[in-house]
Amino acid sequence: MAIYAYRARDRSGKLVIGKIEAFSLISAEKNIEDLKLIPLLVEEVYNLSFGDLFPSFEYVSKKDVIIFSRQLATLYQSGVSLTKSLVSLIEFTRNKKFKKILEKVKSDVENGQTLAKSLSKYPKVFSEIYVNMVEVGESSGLLHNILVRIALLMEKEMNLKSKVKTATFYPKVVVSAIIIATIILIGFVIPKFAMLYKSFNVPLPLETRILIGISNFFISYWYIVLILLIALILGAKLYINSTKGRLWWDEHKLKIPIFGSIFYKSMMGQFTRIFGLLFQSGLPVNKSFELIRNSVNNKFFTKKIDEIQKEVTEGRSITDSFKESKIFSTIVIQMVSVGEETGHIDEMLSKVADYFDEDLDHQLSMLQASIEPVLLTIIFGMVLFLALAIYLPLINVISFIKR
Repeated sequence: MAIYAYRARDRSGKLVIGKIEAFSLISAEKNIEDLKLIPLLVEEVYNLSFGDLFPSFEYVSKKDVIIFSRQLATLYQSGVSLTKSLVSLIEFTRNKKFKKILEKVKSDVENGQTLAKSLSKYPKVFSEIYVNMVEVGESSGLLHNILVRIALLMEKEMNLKSKVKTATFYPKVVVSAIIIATIILIGFVIPKFAMLYKSFNVPLPLETRILIGISNFFISYWYIVLILLIALILGAKLYINSTKGRLWWDEHKLKIPIFGSIFYKSMMGQFTRIFGLLFQSGLPVNKSFELIRNSVNNKFFTKKIDEIQKEVTEGRSITDSFKESKIFSTIVIQMVSVGEETGHIDEMLSKVADYFDEDLDHQLSMLQASIEPVLLTIIFGMVLFLALAIYLPLINVISFIKR
């Protein structure tokens, strides 16, 4: 459990400052609300933040936006005016950069601009989807509900990225260790053994000759290898950053063993959840597709969304368009079909998103078990080859010494 510091107001408007222990930020906010308080600022207690040390490098994180959204929703639901809500949030925002942005937003709102219009001036902090959802909330009078939904969506995205990083940490460490060990062996260990074998003038097995040849090549031409490696990495980056290269990579990375299905499920979960949220908010289907295409970080899928949007505009059903695209799994098509028939497509999309999230959680939890045999096979193969290459000649050396 973590310690969370909070600032809140009671029902009479009196400021209350304290600390509370909870498993997460959401549970901390719920515990504060159970105390019949309106939370204004809730954050985990840290000893010293990066922003405190280097204020000029401070940035607005997704966590800052999530906290802002939840607190604004709570204040707005409690009957506090938008301007007063922003004043309270500015007062208790620790992030100096975010505080300046909110001050400008408050100034714009006081001058008659809508909240959505004010937030749209900061696209690096508030995404296009965020701004459009807020605009819908303002026009429909459901700003509280919209802000809560946006916060939940962003929290799910953050949790997913965190789980992916955690699941891939072990493979990254093992692969890095293998690369470092290989460099040390080739650059420092093998040359010593090569000099030993050369001094005894004994015949060397094929494995040893290959290893010594590789070592000699890297020692003599390491700068060429380094230049080629840098050129290869830069060339790959330039190609992937090009329109054609990005389209090719985004299509083929979905077919990579083990990781391809993770990319696909993550993309589908994000798409169905956002699409369902936009559909539920009452945005036109065409507008929803436009917003989704800008939020999904996959050019191949974006191209498919453009094709679907064109077909839907021409009068085709969403289900038939999804089938024609040949990228959606059967469960997505079936649930969308049921949603179109019943008029509850947003609910069906939400259920599909939950399904993909649960399936992805399970796969991420099993990722280490899936990759471990592959990594162990690679390590075993390398160790066996090195053992044969280094120690087989020792038998000949011992025989030479005995003679």
